[in-house]
Amino acid sequence: MPSMNSDTIGPQPACKVPSEYQSKPVKFAVLSDIHYYYPLLGTTGEAFRNHLATDRKMLAESESILLRALAAIRKSDAQFVLICGDLTKDGEYICHQRFADFLTELANAGKNVYVINGNHDIYNPSAFSYNGSKKIPIKNTSPRDFQRLYYGYGYEQAIAVDPNSLSYVVEPAPGLRIIAMDSCIYNKNSKFSVTNGALPPERLNWVKYQIQAATSQGNLVMGMMHHGIVPHFSVKPAYYSEYLVTNYKQAAKAISGAGMNIVFTGHFHAQNIAKKKFSKDDYLIDVETGSLVTYPVPYRLVEITADFKKVKISSYQIKKASCPSPDHDFQTYAKNFTAQKMRELFIQIISNIIVQAQPAISPASAFEFAASLNTQYITKSLTVADLFVNAMLAHYHGDQKPDLNTKKLYQALAASNDSYYQVIGRFLLSISADSNLGDNAVTIDLSTGEPVSGLLHVI
Repeated sequence: MPSMNSDTIGPQPACKVPSEYQSKPVKFAVLSDIHYYYPLLGTTGEAFRNHLATDRKMLAESESILLRALAAIRKSDAQFVLICGDLTKDGEYICHQRFADFLTELANAGKNVYVINGNHDIYNPSAFSYNGSKKIPIKNTSPRDFQRLYYGYGYEQAIAVDPNSLSYVVEPAPGLRIIAMDSCIYNKNSKFSVTNGALPPERLNWVKYQIQAATSQGNLVMGMMHHGIVPHFSVKPAYYSEYLVTNYKQAAKAISGAGMNIVFTGHFHAQNIAKKKFSKDDYLIDVETGSLVTYPVPYRLVEITADFKKVKISSYQIKKASCPSPDHDFQTYAKNFTAQKMRELFIQIISNIIVQAQPAISPASAFEFAASLNTQYITKSLTVADLFVNAMLAHYHGDQKPDLNTKKLYQALAASNDSYYQVIGRFLLSISADSNLGDNAVTIDLSTGEPVSGLLHVI
């Protein structure tokens, strides 16, 4: 397959609008970070509790949530479904088997499903079952297994498949191509799975070639992948680099220049839409969808207008699912669960952020400082940890708008003479900022990448 540079790709023809689609929009759903966990692998006992102490996900509830989400999408008018990786807790083969079986509900309802792998899904050494105080290694999933298990959910319909990764191309509707891009580095998994992602040169060239092949025929091209390709907040490359592909600047410019302007992603568990503009009419929009096992338990419905000139994005939340708290509705339970997990992981997260932002600082010093913040009050009633948890919940939900007093607290931390506090303040200011696109509901003009209008929808 020839290697192509973005500067070899000239102006592309306008997207073709097949006659049969001139009065009919294209509609699809987007899910991400399902992290499905088969309950019979163990949801009680010391070993499972120890795992949950280091995780932010509603794993025990994942099957109930998934079934609710699939039922909602089955009843919707979506024609097909994109699932942007991390299909399973940690790549357990049995979890992939069951997840693929659950997708038959959508297939039987006439909805095609297209999946791509996430960093948790392939060659994961953390595939365990839990029995009392024991965690027991179980079979994980290879790339060949993944392709076989999900043959009917992308690979069977593929126009092209990358021989060197799990990437592929489908045409789910006349005039529309979807390129599923494998952004994971599973071949380097050893004791732990690699969180980082990349689109290495050979893979990126394959993607660019597929974009050119599609646009040369007048097709509209969209992408899906697990890792982000456009930063969703300004300090993300410095503080959370593992949530972007390592070559995000080069990759974003290359695929945008080739003719792909929208990519659906996941990984960070947040509802967020970000845009990188390269020139007047050259842009890339990264539509990140939150996780089904993290508040606010969202999915998206997307509509491409019949003339292929606009894309409408709406967001929905799962409001009912099984949970162990009869005193709260499911959304309240999910919010409280996620808040508690973020509080438990606060020291680890903040110390990692400090070390990434200031590599000269030792991990031990960063950890000691982060531990002190649990009891460090910035107002009479709020600790720094409270500020962090509240900011993360708002970012996960999307369309975050901190009030004036909260923003002043962020600014005070960022202006501190203490470099540790500066890091935290800058992070809070960055993660609470938002683009002009909105995160949960927006209509985007595909010729400019600019917003038209939008409303938030909740079910």
